[in-house]
Amino acid sequence: MTIIKNLLILGLILVLLFFVLAPNNEIGGTKIITKTDTITKTISVYKYKKGDSIPFVVLDTIYQIDQVHDTAYIVNDYNKIKVYTDTLRINTDNSVYIKDTITQNRILGRSFLANLSQKTITITNDIYHKPKNELFIGFVGDYQRYDQKIGIGLGLNYKKQNESYIINYTTNQISVGIYKKLF
Repeated sequence: MTIIKNLLILGLILVLLFFVLAPNNEIGGTKIITKTDTITKTISVYKYKKGDSIPFVVLDTIYQIDQVHDTAYIVNDYNKIKVYTDTLRINTDNSVYIKDTITQNRILGRSFLANLSQKTITITNDIYHKPKNELFIGFVGDYQRYDQKIGIGLGLNYKKQNESYIINYTTNQISVGIYKKLF
């Protein structure tokens, strides 16, 4: 009989140690989760201007001496409508595309296409507080020395912010308790 009592006491001590030493996920009472999200918004802008509204300044005149052309070639080249394009890369995501139409030493039109992407970085901090009121249920074991009885039962623990109420029922006794937070 004493061997059974000792084994039962050892089992209850192991169960209590399991509950006492079990890892707790919320140490400190507050849990903060930081989420970072990047949203990319692509904007395309297309504009066209007629050549009459584009201001210009003649910077220099270039004379080519080594090539000889006849008058028909010069007049034909003067009357041709030529398109000049240029692409400017601002960075890997942003670029500007410019297209000029020129004839008879005049700009007939200019178009402008911009592919711009705008990044928005959102940082969100979610703060989760430990609940103020909690209810626990557990197993209880007791040993009475005067009649050497081992008791097994259930216990409830209602925990508020600064105090805890406990009621236990075992085969030997019923116990009620209140605990206050010291520090």
